[in-house]
Amino acid sequence: MNDDGPRYSYPVTSTDSSGVLVRAEIDVAALQANAAVLAKRLAPARLKCVVKANAYGHGIDIVAPALFAAGWRDFCVATINEALHLRELLGDDVTITAWLYGPTTDLDAAVAAGIELGVSTVDSLERLRDAARRTNTTARLHLKVDTGLGRNGLAPADWKRALVKLKTLDARTESDGADASATTPELEIVGIMSHYAVADEPERVETAQQTQVFDSAHRELSAVLDGAQGRLGEPERLEVHIANSPAALTLSPFPGTSARVGLSLYGLSPLGDQTSQDLGLVPAMRLVSQVINLKDIPTGHGASYGLTFTAAADTRFALVPGGYGDGIARSASNKAEVSIRGTRYPVVGRIAMDQMIVEVGAGDVAIGDEVVIFGPDGPSAAEWGEWAETINYEIVTRISERVDRVEIEPRPADGAGL
Repeated sequence: MNDDGPRYSYPVTSTDSSGVLVRAEIDVAALQANAAVLAKRLAPARLKCVVKANAYGHGIDIVAPALFAAGWRDFCVATINEALHLRELLGDDVTITAWLYGPTTDLDAAVAAGIELGVSTVDSLERLRDAARRTNTTARLHLKVDTGLGRNGLAPADWKRALVKLKTLDARTESDGADASATTPELEIVGIMSHYAVADEPERVETAQQTQVFDSAHRELSAVLDGAQGRLGEPERLEVHIANSPAALTLSPFPGTSARVGLSLYGLSPLGDQTSQDLGLVPAMRLVSQVINLKDIPTGHGASYGLTFTAAADTRFALVPGGYGDGIARSASNKAEVSIRGTRYPVVGRIAMDQMIVEVGAGDVAIGDEVVIFGPDGPSAAEWGEWAETINYEIVTRISERVDRVEIEPRPADGAGL
């Protein structure tokens, strides 16, 4: 990556005549480059591309095919509906893992579609076995261990119960008779997974503690699979994954055989003391709008609901489409900035549902000018996270369906190559 200057140049004014006012431009070249950087960092472990929550707001219908075109075949989402959409989008030549479902969720479609499912409750083992029987398909499972995060996953007592249940299910399979080995297995344990809680704070001891719990669970599961003599899966072929984006960027040696990487895939830093550029990553989303009105404002004039801002001197206001209806954080009111013609200007007054006011004063701004809300050539998602008192994860993921996602092929700046 060239760190000598901005990677791309963009037109100053918008030429779009489609009526779209706010759009998220998705730089697929940056996305693909980020995946390559992360894969190199992880090797020999594999990169699992996390595209849940509409690809962290970037648009799964753009992101997943772009990653597929670059050669990536391992994808993760949270919900079964996301997984089924991804299967339809990419076909059968990809591995898809999902892990968030409830006690009444219909599992048949996921099992039939070859979706690999995380198991966080003991009851899920029998539910998935039953789904496998109904669909005449092997259910491929990743046992999820709660190693300290306290969210989904099998707590210590439930982990022991799950291992006993696996032995019971294996005993039933074995008792079916000599021909049982020739039939399609109902369950195959293909992985063991967990999730770090504080890997973004490398000095915290809890990460090492979670790793110890995870390693112990891995050994216990391998022993159960050894005892089943291949009927429930092969221990040497288990996919072992606990690392997220922060862990993928900070841990050495790296734990497991793969890492589920989300945020960093999109060129954003999960670390408080390092930027995207520090990590060799390029933000893939550029959220842009345009100036649709300009007006001269006298001293003492207010701005937006509640009149929380009053002009201290004669000035100019620019009206910019984009508000909390588009997923732009209202909590960033009177703190955020945007970029117009390469200059930053403050957002004044409360951000409304559909629009915001930007004080441009005597700046070189005209109606029709492009406004960079965040992106490589404007404020960052991390800055918006600070202004909104949240994190960059939320800033990109919350961008609403009303905002068009547009795949772009940016032009090199000043004749520089990509």
